[in-house]
Amino acid sequence: MTLLAYLHSRNASEAAIAVASIWSRAMLGQEPQDISALFFLHHCKAGGGLLQMRSDRTGGGQYLRIRQGAQSIAQGLLALLPPQNILLSSPVIAIDQSHPDLVVVQTADQTLRASKVISTVPSPVIRTISFTPELPARRRLLVDSYTYGYFTKAMLVFKHPFWVEKGFCGLAQSFTGPASIIRDCSVPEDGCWILTCFLSGDVGRAWSQLSETARTKSLLDQVGQLYSDKERVCNEYITTVWHDWTAEQYSGFGCPCPSLPPGVLSAVGDVVREPFMNVHFSGTETAIEWKGFMEGAVRSGERAATEVSKLLQLHS
Repeated sequence: MTLLAYLHSRNASEAAIAVASIWSRAMLGQEPQDISALFFLHHCKAGGGLLQMRSDRTGGGQYLRIRQGAQSIAQGLLALLPPQNILLSSPVIAIDQSHPDLVVVQTADQTLRASKVISTVPSPVIRTISFTPELPARRRLLVDSYTYGYFTKAMLVFKHPFWVEKGFCGLAQSFTGPASIIRDCSVPEDGCWILTCFLSGDVGRAWSQLSETARTKSLLDQVGQLYSDKERVCNEYITTVWHDWTAEQYSGFGCPCPSLPPGVLSAVGDVVREPFMNVHFSGTETAIEWKGFMEGAVRSGERAATEVSKLLQLHS
């Protein structure tokens, strides 16, 4: 059953369906008719419930941001590791487990050998990797069923925080768009005043077909309408910083977390964390808690690392 069908089965009003559409777009970039109701509810449960996931309060899914940007975490980890252990721009194209106690990993120009492998890439990326032997049928069904919705963010940079001066916090959600969610992502310490617009779902996809000039104008018009001051918004506007996740090769051309259609989670969802011979799987969609968040990605990495460490110690 799709999320939309579930809502209809509970006699949801048009207003309730419109609100649920904002949730599914903001959280997954998907429309309610495109995802499993069970998957959506399971996704919410992993984050402590819908309100917890959407909350800006302490412990909520939207509570913390990283002033230096999320990339600073990867850069910090890079600084702790020997440079020769990190291979950039080297996507895996094949994994061969046909040899006993050996995993052969192939990139476009290198062959690596290991006793264990941890895959951290999203399921849409796993589809691009050739496995020998083939992935088990149930794992293959799960991998092939995951899809991304549409998700892009546009950061509107302003001279001053005019919304604060008007007494607003900068958080808004829209039934009509083009942005489904707008958040204040300013860094006062650095004098950066930013409203980040999240373009998602079918509305965001339609917006993406406009020219860059038209895309920017539509967002400024939306913000101007929200704060009843289009002239002030245009005068304060400096520039737009874009990030289109549909162009991200190494995430599988999407964000923040792939979704499942009806019937898949109940049929094969139990294999999401199940190793395949000497290949172990992590990544945010495999997390028990906080699926779709960086928190979930970290927790899944710790879980997979613990699995591998225990097995290596057992056979040492």
